[in-house]
Amino acid sequence: MRAAAYVIHTRPFQDSKILLDVLTLEQGLMRGVWRLPKKEARVIPGPFLCYEIEYSGRSDLKTIKSIESVKAALSLEGLPLYAALYAHELLEKLLPLNLPLPDVFSLYQWLIDSLHSGLPIAPLLRRFEVGLFSELGVAINMVSTGRGEVIEANQMYQFHYKFGLRPYHGEIPKQPPMLFVEGQVALNYHAGKWTDKQVLSLAKELHRHWLDSILNGKAIESRRLLPQQPFQGERHLGVPMFRAL
Repeated sequence: MRAAAYVIHTRPFQDSKILLDVLTLEQGLMRGVWRLPKKEARVIPGPFLCYEIEYSGRSDLKTIKSIESVKAALSLEGLPLYAALYAHELLEKLLPLNLPLPDVFSLYQWLIDSLHSGLPIAPLLRRFEVGLFSELGVAINMVSTGRGEVIEANQMYQFHYKFGLRPYHGEIPKQPPMLFVEGQVALNYHAGKWTDKQVLSLAKELHRHWLDSILNGKAIESRRLLPQQPFQGERHLGVPMFRAL
C-alpha cells in the first residue's frame, strides 16, 4: 500500500532499523519500522517534507518498504521550528493510531506552509489547535451555553471545562471557572477573528487549560521552547476575565 506522509517522530528500534511515526493522508497517524539504507547512503527521513511511502502489515506496527520525497524540504528555524515541534507533539499525544483523518493532514500541511511563509506564529498555532480539537470531537463551544442558549454579546459568562459557558451575574461560583468571558469576545473567538488581541489572549489561556484537561495534566514538553508570558490581563476572583475592547 502507498500513502502520502510527513515524518512526525523518529527513534532507534533495532540494529539498522528505526521507528517512524508518520502522518498520512490515507491512514492518519501511523507507526512503522523502516530499515535504514546501507551505511554509505544512510540518511534518516527528516520532518516538514512530504514523502510517498510504501508499507505493509495489518497490525498497529507497519513495515515501511520504501520512502521517497515528493517535493523539496521546507527549512524552519527559530520560533517557526519550535512551533512546528509543538504541533508534532500535539499530534503524537492526541491522535490515535491508524484513524484516517484527512482534514488533519491538510491542517498540518497548511501550518507548515504558513510557518515557512513567515506569518505571525501565535494566530497560526491557535487556528491549528482549533482545527485539531474539531477533528478529534473535542471542539470548544463558544457560540451557545451548556444548556443550548444563544450567546448574548453584552452578557458576561463563566466557562467551565465540563459545563461550557454559563451566564454570570456577579455571584460567587460554587466551582471556580476556567475563565470569565464577555459574549462578544466569545462570538469573535467562534468566528476565528485571530487579529483581535482579546480573542488571541482568550484562545491562548483557553487552549492551554483545554489541552491540560484532555491530556489529564500530562506535560507538553515543547511548550518550553515557545515564548512564555503569564496572563497579565484583567482578573475576577483570581480568574482571567476577557472583555471586548
